[in-house]
Order: sequence, then structure tokens, then C-alpha cells
Amino acid sequence: MSLNIPRRALPVLLIPLALAGCGKVQEAASEKAAEKMIEATINKDGSNAKVDIHDGGVKVQGTDEKGQSFNMEMGSASISEKDLGIPFYPGATVAPNQSSRFVNGGNEMLQVELNSPDDAKKVSDWYRAQLKGSTEGKMVMDQTDAQGMSMTITDSKTESSMIIGVKATEGQPGSTISLVHSRKAAAKG
Repeated sequence: MSLNIPRRALPVLLIPLALAGCGKVQEAASEKAAEKMIEATINKDGSNAKVDIHDGGVKVQGTDEKGQSFNMEMGSASISEKDLGIPFYPGATVAPNQSSRFVNGGNEMLQVELNSPDDAKKVSDWYRAQLKGSTEGKMVMDQTDAQGMSMTITDSKTESSMIIGVKATEGQPGSTISLVHSRKAAAKG
């Protein structure tokens, strides 16, 4: 499964995130200029996109050169456990500006980063126990190192994959959890 987002657009989409430290007036002007620059870059190949930079995030909606619609929310997408299809670790909090949603044609990718006060081993063990029942008949890659774990569950029947990454937080207690789910986009009804 792949998302056909214009490749030249991705580096340009990161520019607004670097502008977060500016003053409010300068920030608004910089955001508008960045929005127009990103739109021009995306639209160069026949795509038609509208860009909105806000609150540390970027939203891009439009159609690609083949007429397929796409929607990207980077940094500040609102994604729940139900949306993601992967449970959030108990007591973990969603990291600010670290949630993204990409929808292109019939494909969707959701990503959320969480922070937990618990150590990486405890969090990793919890995810393994929670997901054990959903791995039957699927390809599972489970790797552990001194800093945490990475588990990928791929289902060829549904053309979906889940990635759960847990690592110790650098320089402080706790852990960072990265959850990614790529799948066919849910039908809107």
C-alpha cells in the first residue's frame, strides 16, 4: 500500500513547523507565505491543493494530477484509539503536534505519538499482550533492544499494517510510543 503524495511537496510541508517560534503577526504572515509556496509546489504537476497552516500543524486537501483526492493533516490531526485501531497505553498522553493523517485515494495512514511515565519494557510487554490475539494469520516482526521494541503486524488479506514502536525517553524516565496504522481508507457514509 502506498500513498501517492507528490514527493516534492513533503520537504516543503516541513517549513511551517520550523516557523513556530516567530511572533504572532510575523507568524501569520509567514504561514500565509508558506501556504502559497506549498500550494504552488504541489500544483506544479497538475494537482490542485489548498493548504492551511495552523497551531503547529499543516492541513493539505486537494486532488492529484490523476484526479484522485488526497487529504493530509500533519502535526495536529485529531486521532482517537477507535480511529487508529490500536489501543493507547493506559495513562499515556498524546504528544503535542505529533499526530498525522494521510488519505490518498483508497489508502489511509494514521500516526500518533504518545508519552508514558512507565519504562519501555513495561509498555512493550503491555502491547505484546494486547495485540497477541490480533496476530494470528498475519506476518509479525517483533524486535527488542536495550531501548525498547518495534513490532510490525502485516495483514495481506486486508492490505493493512500496524507498527508499534516503544523507546525509552532520552534523558528522563518514561517512554515514547509511536503507533502507525496503514490501511484501505474507511468508506464515508
